[in-house]
Amino acid sequence: MTTSKQTQQKFLVISYDDDQQQWFYDFVVAASEQAAVDKVCTDREYVIAADALSPETVNNLAQSLREQTIESVEERERASDARVEAR
Repeated sequence: MTTSKQTQQKFLVISYDDDQQQWFYDFVVAASEQAAVDKVCTDREYVIAADALSPETVNNLAQSLREQTIESVEERERASDARVEAR
C-alpha cells in the first residue's frame, strides 16, 4: 500500500463472462482505468475481458451516438458486411 494518496475517479467498467454469455456494467471508484479494470476482474473472476470508461468518455460516446443518423449507421454496417464477405 502506497503512502501517497492518489486521486480517485469514477469509471464505468464493462466486462464479459464468456461461459454465461453475459455482460456486466459496474460503477467503480479507482485511481486509474487499469485499477478499475483490475478491481472488477478480481471481484468477477469469471469475466474474460473488461474495459473502463471515464464519465467524459461515456458522454462523448453518447453524444456521438445521438449525432449519427440511422442511415449513416446502416451504411457503415453494409460496408463492414461487404468487407467480411470479400475475405
